[in-house]
Amino acid sequence: MDWGRSPSPDFMPGGFGQSNEEGPGQSEPIELVGPHLRVSGDVALGRFNRLSDLINHGRGYIRLTDAKLLRRNGDPTNLVVPELMVNQDEVTFIGQRPEDVSNRPTAAVGGMDRPLMTRIPRQLVIFTAGHTLTGTIHLFSETDVATFVDSNEPRFVPMIQVVARSLADRRVISHFGLVLVNRTQMTAASLLERSGGAGETGVFVE
Repeated sequence: MDWGRSPSPDFMPGGFGQSNEEGPGQSEPIELVGPHLRVSGDVALGRFNRLSDLINHGRGYIRLTDAKLLRRNGDPTNLVVPELMVNQDEVTFIGQRPEDVSNRPTAAVGGMDRPLMTRIPRQLVIFTAGHTLTGTIHLFSETDVATFVDSNEPRFVPMIQVVARSLADRRVISHFGLVLVNRTQMTAASLLERSGGAGETGVFVE
C-alpha cells in the first residue's frame, strides 16, 4: 500500500466515512477518544476494506452514526445522536474493542508497504497528554524507536492488544483489540523490547 498517495476526493473535508461506493453493512464500531470527548458509534468503510486504510486516507471530520457520548471511564451516557461529525485533528486515538476487531490484516507501520521486508511485532508504549497506551506494533525489522517517532506516516499508527490508562485517574483502564493513535497527539514513545539480542527487554512500570 502506498501511504503517500493523495486522499480520494470522496474523503475530503466534507467528512470521511462515506463515499459513492459505500455498500450496505460495510461499517465498523469504534470509539473516538480525545482531550475533551469520548464517544462510540459506527463508521462506514466505504470503498476501503480496513479501518486503518479509511482513517489514514481521510482528512477533515470523521462521520459517526448512532453516536453515543461516553463517560471518561468508557461507560455510556444517555446522550445518543443519529449522526456526529468529529474533527480528526482533535482525536487522540481511535479504538475498537477486542470483540469488534475485524479479521482483516492491519496495515504495516513505517511508510511504504514493502512486502519483501520482514515485519516483526514489537512491544511499545505511547504517551499522549491524557493516556498511556501499551500494546503491540508491527515494524520493519530495521526500524528503531527514533525512526518511528520521526516518521510522518501513517498519520494514525495501528497498535493491537492495547491497554489504555488515563493519566488523570490511573484507575481508569480500557482494553482495546485495535487502536489507531494520532501521531500529532503523541508526546513520547518507547519500545519495550529492544532488538539488540535475547533477554534485552525494557520494563514499563505503571
